[in-house]
Amino acid sequence: MNDDPRLDGAVDATLERVASTAVRHLAAACAVLTVHGRLGPDRSVTVGSPPAVEAAADHTLVLPVGDGGLATLRLERAPDAAAFAPADLATARALSAVAGPAVENALLLEHAGRCRVWALAGTAIATALLSGTPADRVLRDAAARVAELAAADAVGVLVPAGDGDRTLMISAAVGGPTAAEMEGVRLPLAETRLHEAHRSGVPQLIEDAATPLPGTHPAEVVGEIARNYGPALYIPLGGPSPPATLAVLRAGGRRPFDPRVLELAAAFATQATVAMELVSSQARERELQLQADRDRIARDLHDHVVQRIFATALALDRVGRSLETTAPGAAARIAERVDELDGTIARIRESIFELHGAQDVSSAAVRRRLAEVVRSVTEGHGVRPALRVRSEVEDLPSDLVPELVAVVRELVTNVVRHAAASRLTVMVAIAGGIRVVVTDDGRGLPPVTVRSGLANLADRAERRGGRLTVSAAPSGTEIEWVVPLRR
Repeated sequence: MNDDPRLDGAVDATLERVASTAVRHLAAACAVLTVHGRLGPDRSVTVGSPPAVEAAADHTLVLPVGDGGLATLRLERAPDAAAFAPADLATARALSAVAGPAVENALLLEHAGRCRVWALAGTAIATALLSGTPADRVLRDAAARVAELAAADAVGVLVPAGDGDRTLMISAAVGGPTAAEMEGVRLPLAETRLHEAHRSGVPQLIEDAATPLPGTHPAEVVGEIARNYGPALYIPLGGPSPPATLAVLRAGGRRPFDPRVLELAAAFATQATVAMELVSSQARERELQLQADRDRIARDLHDHVVQRIFATALALDRVGRSLETTAPGAAARIAERVDELDGTIARIRESIFELHGAQDVSSAAVRRRLAEVVRSVTEGHGVRPALRVRSEVEDLPSDLVPELVAVVRELVTNVVRHAAASRLTVMVAIAGGIRVVVTDDGRGLPPVTVRSGLANLADRAERRGGRLTVSAAPSGTEIEWVVPLRR
Protein backbone atom coordinates (compact mmCIF):
# COMPACT_ATOMS: atom_id res chain seq x y z
CA MET A 1 0.00 0.00 0.00
CA ASN A 2 2.88 2.36 0.68
CA ASP A 3 5.29 3.58 -1.91
CA ASP A 4 8.24 5.13 -0.08
CA PRO A 5 10.38 2.61 1.86
CA ARG A 6 11.58 5.36 4.19
CA LEU A 7 7.99 5.90 5.32
CA ASP A 8 7.06 2.21 5.43
CA GLY A 9 9.59 1.53 8.19
CA ALA A 10 7.58 2.97 11.10
CA VAL A 11 4.45 0.96 10.32
CA ASP A 12 6.29 -2.28 9.51
CA ALA A 13 8.33 -2.01 12.70
CA THR A 14 5.18 -1.50 14.76
CA LEU A 15 3.42 -4.45 13.14
CA GLU A 16 6.43 -6.68 13.70
CA ARG A 17 6.69 -5.72 17.38
CA VAL A 18 3.00 -6.44 17.96
CA ALA A 19 3.21 -9.81 16.22
CA SER A 20 6.41 -10.75 18.07
CA THR A 21 4.82 -9.87 21.41
CA ALA A 22 1.81 -12.03 20.59
CA VAL A 23 4.00 -15.01 19.68
CA ARG A 24 6.02 -14.65 22.87
CA HIS A 25 3.13 -14.21 25.33
CA LEU A 26 0.75 -16.69 23.76
CA ALA A 27 3.24 -19.44 22.84
CA ALA A 28 2.14 -19.29 19.21
CA ALA A 29 4.03 -20.89 16.34
CA CYS A 30 3.27 -17.85 14.17
CA ALA A 31 1.37 -14.58 14.22
CA VAL A 32 0.08 -12.73 11.16
CA LEU A 33 -0.93 -9.10 11.69
CA THR A 34 -2.77 -7.63 8.71
CA VAL A 35 -3.66 -3.95 8.27
CA HIS A 36 -6.68 -3.56 6.02
CA GLY A 37 -6.24 -0.95 3.33
CA ARG A 38 -9.97 -0.26 3.17
CA LEU A 39 -9.57 1.63 -0.10
CA GLY A 40 -6.42 -0.15 -1.22
CA PRO A 41 -4.53 -3.44 -0.85
CA ASP A 42 -3.86 -4.94 2.59
CA ARG A 43 -0.38 -5.11 4.14
CA SER A 44 0.77 -7.62 6.72
CA VAL A 45 3.75 -9.04 8.60
CA THR A 46 4.33 -12.61 9.69
CA VAL A 47 6.41 -13.62 12.70
CA GLY A 48 7.29 -17.29 13.17
CA SER A 49 6.62 -20.24 10.88
CA PRO A 50 3.10 -21.33 10.00
CA PRO A 51 2.43 -25.05 10.80
CA ALA A 52 2.95 -27.46 7.92
CA VAL A 53 -0.63 -28.60 8.19
CA GLU A 54 -3.70 -26.47 8.66
CA ALA A 55 -4.19 -25.70 12.36
CA ALA A 56 -7.28 -26.98 14.12
CA ALA A 57 -9.92 -24.54 15.20
CA ASP A 58 -8.86 -24.69 18.85
CA HIS A 59 -5.24 -23.99 17.81
CA THR A 60 -6.19 -20.76 16.00
CA LEU A 61 -7.18 -17.36 17.29
CA VAL A 62 -8.38 -14.49 15.04
CA LEU A 63 -8.98 -11.13 16.73
CA PRO A 64 -9.77 -7.61 15.48
CA VAL A 65 -7.19 -4.91 16.22
CA GLY A 66 -8.31 -1.30 16.53
CA ASP A 67 -11.63 0.28 15.67
CA GLY A 68 -13.56 -0.08 12.45
CA GLY A 69 -11.73 -3.14 11.16
CA LEU A 70 -8.35 -1.42 11.20
CA ALA A 71 -6.39 -4.68 11.41
CA THR A 72 -6.65 -8.41 12.15
CA LEU A 73 -4.34 -10.57 14.29
CA ARG A 74 -4.22 -14.29 13.49
CA LEU A 75 -2.39 -16.65 15.89
CA GLU A 76 -1.65 -20.31 15.27
CA ARG A 77 -0.10 -23.03 17.46
CA ALA A 78 1.63 -26.16 16.29
CA PRO A 79 -0.57 -29.27 16.04
CA ASP A 80 1.26 -30.98 18.91
CA ALA A 81 0.95 -27.95 21.22
CA ALA A 82 -1.84 -27.37 23.69
CA ALA A 83 -4.97 -25.69 22.43
CA PHE A 84 -5.69 -22.06 23.24
CA ALA A 85 -7.38 -21.76 26.63
CA PRO A 86 -9.86 -19.11 27.78
CA ALA A 87 -6.99 -17.38 29.61
CA ASP A 88 -5.07 -17.19 26.32
CA LEU A 89 -8.09 -15.59 24.65
CA ALA A 90 -8.27 -12.97 27.41
CA THR A 91 -4.56 -12.23 27.01
CA ALA A 92 -4.93 -11.96 23.22
CA ARG A 93 -7.85 -9.55 23.58
CA ALA A 94 -5.88 -7.39 25.96
CA LEU A 95 -2.96 -7.41 23.55
CA SER A 96 -5.15 -6.43 20.60
CA ALA A 97 -6.71 -3.61 22.63
CA VAL A 98 -3.25 -2.18 23.34
CA ALA A 99 -2.00 -2.82 19.78
CA GLY A 100 -4.90 -0.94 18.13
CA PRO A 101 -3.80 2.60 19.09
CA ALA A 102 -0.15 1.73 18.37
CA VAL A 103 -0.94 0.58 14.81
CA GLU A 104 -3.26 3.53 14.20
CA ASN A 105 -0.64 6.03 15.42
CA ALA A 106 2.00 4.39 13.23
CA LEU A 107 -0.31 4.74 10.21
CA LEU A 108 -1.01 8.39 11.05
CA LEU A 109 2.70 9.04 11.41
CA GLU A 110 3.34 7.40 8.08
CA HIS A 111 0.65 9.46 6.35
CA ALA A 112 1.95 12.67 7.92
CA GLY A 113 5.42 11.84 6.68
CA ARG A 114 4.09 11.14 3.22
CA CYS A 115 2.21 14.45 3.19
CA ARG A 116 5.40 16.18 4.21
CA VAL A 117 7.57 14.76 1.43
CA TRP A 118 4.93 15.51 -1.21
CA ALA A 119 4.55 19.02 0.18
CA LEU A 120 8.32 19.51 0.09
CA ALA A 121 8.32 18.36 -3.53
CA GLY A 122 5.61 20.91 -4.35
CA THR A 123 7.50 23.62 -2.50
CA ALA A 124 10.67 22.80 -4.42
CA ILE A 125 8.85 23.14 -7.72
CA ALA A 126 7.25 26.44 -6.67
CA THR A 127 10.61 27.80 -5.50
CA ALA A 128 12.33 26.80 -8.74
CA LEU A 129 9.61 28.41 -10.88
CA LEU A 130 9.57 31.64 -8.89
CA SER A 131 13.38 31.86 -8.94
CA GLY A 132 13.33 31.95 -12.72
CA THR A 133 14.37 28.39 -13.54
CA PRO A 134 13.05 27.49 -17.01
CA ALA A 135 9.68 25.76 -16.78
CA ASP A 136 10.71 22.78 -18.93
CA ARG A 137 13.59 21.98 -16.60
CA VAL A 138 11.39 22.39 -13.52
CA LEU A 139 8.78 20.04 -14.97
CA ARG A 140 11.42 17.42 -15.80
CA ASP A 141 12.70 17.59 -12.22
CA ALA A 142 9.12 17.35 -10.97
CA ALA A 143 8.57 14.21 -13.04
CA ALA A 144 11.66 12.58 -11.55
CA ARG A 145 10.59 13.47 -8.01
CA VAL A 146 7.03 12.21 -8.51
CA ALA A 147 8.38 8.95 -9.95
CA GLU A 148 10.35 8.48 -6.73
CA LEU A 149 7.49 9.41 -4.38
CA ALA A 150 4.90 7.27 -6.15
CA ALA A 151 7.22 4.31 -6.83
CA ALA A 152 6.34 4.67 -10.52
CA ASP A 153 8.11 3.02 -13.44
CA ALA A 154 7.71 6.02 -15.73
CA VAL A 155 6.47 9.61 -15.60
CA GLY A 156 5.75 11.75 -18.64
CA VAL A 157 5.29 15.53 -18.81
CA LEU A 158 2.49 16.21 -21.30
CA VAL A 159 1.95 19.69 -22.73
CA PRO A 160 -0.57 20.99 -25.33
CA ALA A 161 0.71 20.51 -28.86
CA GLY A 162 -0.75 23.75 -30.22
CA ASP A 163 -4.25 22.62 -31.24
CA GLY A 164 -6.04 23.37 -28.00
CA ASP A 165 -6.76 20.31 -25.90
CA ARG A 166 -7.03 17.83 -28.76
CA THR A 167 -3.38 16.68 -28.69
CA LEU A 168 -0.70 16.52 -26.01
CA MET A 169 3.02 16.19 -26.62
CA ILE A 170 5.41 14.34 -24.30
CA SER A 171 7.89 17.13 -23.60
CA ALA A 172 9.88 15.11 -21.04
CA ALA A 173 9.89 11.51 -19.80
CA VAL A 174 11.74 9.80 -16.97
CA GLY A 175 12.04 6.17 -15.97
CA GLY A 176 12.80 3.11 -18.07
CA PRO A 177 15.24 2.61 -20.94
CA THR A 178 12.80 3.95 -23.56
CA ALA A 179 11.95 7.23 -21.80
CA ALA A 180 14.13 9.34 -24.10
CA GLU A 181 12.44 7.79 -27.16
CA MET A 182 9.04 8.94 -25.89
CA GLU A 183 9.96 12.62 -25.86
CA GLY A 184 8.37 14.54 -28.70
CA VAL A 185 5.62 11.94 -29.30
CA ARG A 186 2.17 13.46 -29.86
CA LEU A 187 -0.85 11.81 -28.24
CA PRO A 188 -4.35 12.53 -29.64
CA LEU A 189 -6.57 12.88 -26.57
CA ALA A 190 -9.94 11.97 -28.00
CA GLU A 191 -11.68 9.06 -26.24
CA THR A 192 -9.08 8.61 -23.49
CA ARG A 193 -9.14 8.84 -19.71
CA LEU A 194 -6.12 11.13 -19.98
CA HIS A 195 -8.33 13.55 -21.88
CA GLU A 196 -10.88 13.53 -19.05
CA ALA A 197 -8.22 14.24 -16.43
CA HIS A 198 -6.52 16.94 -18.49
CA ARG A 199 -9.75 18.76 -19.31
CA SER A 200 -11.09 18.59 -15.75
CA GLY A 201 -7.84 19.60 -14.05
CA VAL A 202 -8.50 17.01 -11.30
CA PRO A 203 -5.99 14.22 -10.51
CA GLN A 204 -7.32 10.77 -11.38
CA LEU A 205 -6.35 7.17 -10.61
CA ILE A 206 -6.64 4.60 -13.37
CA GLU A 207 -6.54 0.87 -12.65
CA ASP A 208 -5.21 -0.08 -16.07
CA ALA A 209 -3.94 2.49 -18.56
CA ALA A 210 -3.90 -0.17 -21.30
CA THR A 211 -7.68 -0.69 -21.11
CA PRO A 212 -9.56 1.91 -23.20
CA LEU A 213 -12.90 3.39 -22.27
CA PRO A 214 -15.82 1.13 -23.26
CA GLY A 215 -16.88 1.64 -26.85
CA THR A 216 -13.88 3.83 -27.76
CA HIS A 217 -10.98 3.38 -30.14
CA PRO A 218 -8.02 5.57 -29.11
CA ALA A 219 -5.29 6.46 -31.57
CA GLU A 220 -2.77 3.74 -32.33
CA VAL A 221 0.12 5.66 -30.76
CA VAL A 222 -1.80 5.89 -27.47
CA GLY A 223 -2.33 2.13 -27.43
CA GLU A 224 1.31 1.48 -28.32
CA ILE A 225 2.53 3.39 -25.26
CA ALA A 226 -0.22 2.36 -22.84
CA ARG A 227 0.08 -1.38 -23.47
CA ASN A 228 3.36 -1.49 -21.53
CA TYR A 229 1.75 -0.11 -18.38
CA GLY A 230 -1.02 -0.82 -15.91
CA PRO A 231 -1.89 1.43 -12.94
CA ALA A 232 -1.78 5.12 -13.79
CA LEU A 233 -2.07 8.43 -11.97
CA TYR A 234 -2.77 11.61 -13.96
CA ILE A 235 -1.84 14.91 -12.26
CA PRO A 236 -2.87 18.10 -14.13
CA LEU A 237 -0.77 21.11 -13.14
CA GLY A 238 -2.65 24.38 -13.52
CA GLY A 239 -6.38 23.74 -13.26
CA PRO A 240 -8.74 22.75 -16.11
CA SER A 241 -7.00 22.45 -19.51
CA PRO A 242 -3.66 23.11 -17.78
CA PRO A 243 -0.29 23.97 -19.35
CA ALA A 244 1.05 20.55 -18.29
CA THR A 245 -0.14 17.18 -17.01
CA LEU A 246 1.99 14.49 -15.37
CA ALA A 247 1.22 10.90 -16.42
CA VAL A 248 2.53 8.64 -13.63
CA LEU A 249 2.67 4.99 -14.70
CA ARG A 250 3.46 1.59 -13.24
CA ALA A 251 4.23 -1.49 -15.28
CA GLY A 252 1.40 -3.90 -16.03
CA GLY A 253 0.89 -6.42 -13.25
CA ARG A 254 2.12 -4.17 -10.45
CA ARG A 255 -0.17 -3.28 -7.56
CA PRO A 256 -2.44 -0.25 -7.96
CA PHE A 257 -1.62 3.13 -6.48
CA ASP A 258 -2.90 3.74 -2.96
CA PRO A 259 -6.11 5.79 -3.40
CA ARG A 260 -4.86 8.14 -0.68
CA VAL A 261 -2.19 9.33 -3.10
CA LEU A 262 -4.93 11.34 -4.84
CA GLU A 263 -5.08 13.69 -1.86
CA LEU A 264 -1.30 14.10 -1.91
CA ALA A 265 -1.21 14.59 -5.67
CA ALA A 266 -3.98 17.19 -5.47
CA ALA A 267 -2.04 19.19 -2.86
CA PHE A 268 1.12 18.86 -4.94
CA ALA A 269 -0.72 20.07 -8.05
CA THR A 270 -2.22 23.00 -6.12
CA GLN A 271 1.23 24.20 -5.05
CA ALA A 272 2.54 23.91 -8.58
CA THR A 273 -0.55 25.66 -9.97
CA VAL A 274 -0.21 28.61 -7.59
CA ALA A 275 3.46 28.96 -8.51
CA MET A 276 2.70 28.83 -12.23
CA GLU A 277 -0.01 31.46 -11.85
CA LEU A 278 2.36 33.70 -9.89
CA VAL A 279 5.02 33.32 -12.56
CA SER A 280 2.44 34.12 -15.23
CA SER A 281 1.26 37.16 -13.26
CA GLN A 282 4.82 38.39 -12.85
CA ALA A 283 5.40 37.99 -16.59
CA ARG A 284 2.21 39.93 -17.36
CA GLU A 285 3.22 42.65 -14.92
CA ARG A 286 6.63 42.97 -16.57
CA GLU A 287 4.97 43.08 -19.98
CA LEU A 288 2.54 45.78 -18.85
CA GLN A 289 5.38 47.83 -17.38
CA LEU A 290 7.37 47.45 -20.59
CA GLN A 291 4.36 48.46 -22.67
CA ALA A 292 3.76 51.49 -20.43
CA ASP A 293 7.36 52.58 -20.99
CA ARG A 294 6.95 52.09 -24.73
CA ASP A 295 3.73 54.10 -24.77
CA ARG A 296 5.41 56.93 -22.87
CA ILE A 297 8.31 57.01 -25.34
CA ALA A 298 5.88 56.86 -28.27
CA ARG A 299 3.88 59.81 -26.89
CA ASP A 300 7.04 61.85 -26.39
CA LEU A 301 8.16 61.11 -29.96
CA HIS A 302 4.77 62.06 -31.35
CA ASP A 303 4.12 65.15 -29.24
CA HIS A 304 7.61 66.64 -29.17
CA VAL A 305 9.40 65.35 -32.26
CA VAL A 306 7.05 64.38 -35.07
CA GLN A 307 4.78 67.41 -34.70
CA ARG A 308 7.70 69.85 -34.85
CA ILE A 309 9.24 68.13 -37.86
CA PHE A 310 5.84 68.01 -39.55
CA ALA A 311 5.24 71.73 -38.94
CA THR A 312 8.71 72.56 -40.25
CA ALA A 313 8.10 70.45 -43.38
CA LEU A 314 4.80 72.24 -44.04
CA ALA A 315 6.42 75.64 -43.63
CA LEU A 316 9.27 74.71 -45.99
CA ASP A 317 6.78 73.31 -48.50
CA ARG A 318 4.90 76.65 -48.55
CA VAL A 319 8.18 78.55 -49.01
CA GLY A 320 9.20 76.25 -51.84
CA ARG A 321 5.90 76.70 -53.63
CA SER A 322 6.19 80.48 -53.36
CA LEU A 323 9.60 80.28 -55.08
CA GLU A 324 8.60 77.96 -57.94
CA THR A 325 8.18 80.82 -60.43
CA THR A 326 10.95 83.18 -59.30
CA ALA A 327 13.64 80.74 -58.14
CA PRO A 328 12.85 77.22 -59.42
CA GLY A 329 16.32 75.91 -58.44
CA ALA A 330 15.89 76.94 -54.81
CA ALA A 331 12.34 75.59 -54.84
CA ALA A 332 13.61 72.20 -56.05
CA ARG A 333 16.27 72.05 -53.33
CA ILE A 334 13.68 72.92 -50.70
CA ALA A 335 11.39 70.19 -52.08
CA GLU A 336 14.21 67.67 -51.67
CA ARG A 337 14.66 68.70 -48.05
CA VAL A 338 10.92 68.39 -47.49
CA ASP A 339 10.99 64.87 -48.93
CA GLU A 340 13.82 63.98 -46.55
CA LEU A 341 11.81 65.31 -43.62
CA ASP A 342 8.86 63.22 -44.82
CA GLY A 343 11.06 60.14 -44.81
CA THR A 344 12.28 60.95 -41.31
CA ILE A 345 8.71 61.36 -40.08
CA ALA A 346 7.75 58.04 -41.68
CA ARG A 347 10.60 56.22 -39.95
CA ILE A 348 9.76 57.80 -36.59
CA ARG A 349 6.10 56.88 -36.99
CA GLU A 350 7.04 53.29 -37.81
CA SER A 351 9.02 53.24 -34.57
CA ILE A 352 6.05 54.71 -32.70
CA PHE A 353 3.80 52.04 -34.19
CA GLU A 354 6.19 49.30 -33.09
CA LEU A 355 6.43 50.81 -29.61
CA HIS A 356 2.65 50.79 -29.35
CA GLY A 357 2.69 47.06 -30.00
CA ALA A 358 2.28 46.19 -33.66
CA GLN A 359 1.60 42.60 -32.61
CA ASP A 360 -1.98 43.56 -31.65
CA VAL A 361 -3.82 42.98 -34.93
CA SER A 362 -7.39 42.89 -33.59
CA SER A 363 -9.93 45.02 -35.41
CA ALA A 364 -10.42 47.14 -32.28
CA ALA A 365 -6.69 47.82 -32.00
CA VAL A 366 -6.45 48.70 -35.71
CA ARG A 367 -9.42 51.08 -35.34
CA ARG A 368 -7.70 52.82 -32.43
CA ARG A 369 -4.46 53.05 -34.37
CA LEU A 370 -6.17 54.58 -37.43
CA ALA A 371 -7.98 57.10 -35.24
CA GLU A 372 -4.67 58.13 -33.73
CA VAL A 373 -3.09 58.52 -37.17
CA VAL A 374 -5.94 60.68 -38.49
CA ARG A 375 -5.95 62.82 -35.36
CA SER A 376 -2.18 63.33 -35.29
CA VAL A 377 -1.96 64.31 -38.99
CA THR A 378 -4.92 66.69 -39.02
CA GLU A 379 -4.49 68.26 -35.59
CA GLY A 380 -3.99 72.02 -35.77
CA HIS A 381 -4.48 72.33 -39.54
CA GLY A 382 -8.05 73.59 -39.83
CA VAL A 383 -9.58 70.48 -41.37
CA ARG A 384 -12.43 68.55 -39.75
CA PRO A 385 -11.75 64.79 -40.03
CA ALA A 386 -14.25 61.94 -39.87
CA LEU A 387 -13.22 58.30 -39.57
CA ARG A 388 -15.51 55.34 -40.23
CA VAL A 389 -14.22 51.79 -39.78
CA ARG A 390 -16.33 48.70 -40.45
CA SER A 391 -14.74 45.30 -39.89
CA GLU A 392 -16.18 41.81 -40.30
CA VAL A 393 -13.01 40.02 -39.14
CA GLU A 394 -11.53 39.80 -35.67
CA ASP A 395 -7.83 39.84 -36.54
CA LEU A 396 -6.03 41.18 -39.60
CA PRO A 397 -2.91 39.54 -41.06
CA SER A 398 0.01 40.98 -39.10
CA ASP A 399 1.93 41.99 -42.24
CA LEU A 400 -1.05 43.98 -43.57
CA VAL A 401 -1.66 46.18 -40.54
CA PRO A 402 1.42 48.42 -41.06
CA GLU A 403 0.48 48.67 -44.75
CA LEU A 404 -3.04 49.85 -43.93
CA VAL A 405 -1.79 52.41 -41.41
CA ALA A 406 0.80 53.73 -43.87
CA VAL A 407 -1.79 54.11 -46.65
CA VAL A 408 -4.23 56.02 -44.44
CA ARG A 409 -1.43 58.26 -43.15
CA GLU A 410 -0.19 59.04 -46.68
CA LEU A 411 -3.65 59.84 -48.04
CA VAL A 412 -4.60 62.05 -45.09
CA THR A 413 -1.23 63.82 -45.19
CA ASN A 414 -1.73 64.61 -48.89
CA VAL A 415 -5.10 66.20 -48.13
CA VAL A 416 -3.68 68.30 -45.27
CA ARG A 417 -0.73 69.51 -47.30
CA HIS A 418 -2.12 70.07 -50.74
CA ALA A 419 -5.93 70.12 -50.88
CA ALA A 420 -6.73 73.22 -48.73
CA ALA A 421 -9.79 71.25 -47.61
CA SER A 422 -12.12 72.05 -44.73
CA ARG A 423 -13.60 68.55 -44.43
CA LEU A 424 -11.96 65.13 -44.72
CA THR A 425 -13.59 61.68 -44.55
CA VAL A 426 -11.76 58.38 -44.16
CA MET A 427 -13.77 55.20 -44.66
CA VAL A 428 -12.19 51.80 -44.04
CA ALA A 429 -14.10 48.57 -44.73
CA ILE A 430 -12.59 45.18 -43.86
CA ALA A 431 -14.32 41.99 -45.00
CA GLY A 432 -13.06 39.79 -47.84
CA GLY A 433 -10.62 42.59 -48.56
CA ILE A 434 -9.54 45.99 -47.29
CA ARG A 435 -11.08 49.08 -48.87
CA VAL A 436 -9.86 52.55 -47.94
CA VAL A 437 -11.70 55.59 -49.31
CA VAL A 438 -10.50 59.12 -48.52
CA THR A 439 -12.61 62.08 -49.70
CA ASP A 440 -12.16 65.83 -49.22
CA ASP A 441 -13.80 69.09 -50.32
CA GLY A 442 -10.55 70.71 -51.41
CA ARG A 443 -9.16 72.10 -54.65
CA GLY A 444 -8.15 68.81 -56.26
CA LEU A 445 -4.78 67.23 -57.00
CA PRO A 446 -1.69 69.38 -57.61
CA PRO A 447 0.51 68.30 -60.48
CA VAL A 448 3.60 66.26 -59.57
CA THR A 449 4.46 66.00 -55.86
CA VAL A 450 1.27 64.28 -54.72
CA ARG A 451 1.06 62.07 -57.77
CA SER A 452 4.48 60.58 -56.96
CA GLY A 453 3.12 59.62 -53.53
CA LEU A 454 0.00 58.15 -55.13
CA ALA A 455 2.19 56.14 -57.48
CA ASN A 456 3.82 54.61 -54.42
CA LEU A 457 0.40 53.75 -52.96
CA ALA A 458 -0.68 52.26 -56.30
CA ASP A 459 2.44 50.12 -56.30
CA ARG A 460 1.62 48.92 -52.75
CA ALA A 461 -1.86 47.90 -53.90
CA GLU A 462 -0.65 46.13 -57.05
CA ARG A 463 1.91 44.09 -55.11
CA ARG A 464 -1.00 42.69 -53.09
CA GLY A 465 -3.28 42.15 -56.06
CA GLY A 466 -5.29 45.35 -55.53
CA ARG A 467 -5.70 48.76 -57.13
CA LEU A 468 -5.70 52.51 -56.48
CA THR A 469 -8.42 54.69 -58.05
CA VAL A 470 -8.49 58.50 -58.08
CA SER A 471 -11.64 60.49 -58.83
CA ALA A 472 -10.80 64.20 -58.97
CA ALA A 473 -13.06 67.23 -59.50
CA PRO A 474 -12.77 70.97 -58.88
CA SER A 475 -14.87 70.63 -55.71
CA GLY A 476 -12.89 67.78 -54.19
CA THR A 477 -11.16 64.44 -54.56
CA GLU A 478 -11.93 60.80 -53.77
CA ILE A 479 -9.15 58.22 -53.62
CA GLU A 480 -9.89 54.51 -53.20
CA TRP A 481 -7.26 51.90 -52.22
CA VAL A 482 -8.41 48.26 -52.35
CA VAL A 483 -6.51 45.01 -51.70
CA PRO A 484 -7.78 41.45 -51.13
CA LEU A 485 -7.54 40.00 -47.62
CA ARG A 486 -5.45 36.85 -47.69
CA ARG A 487 -5.76 34.92 -44.40
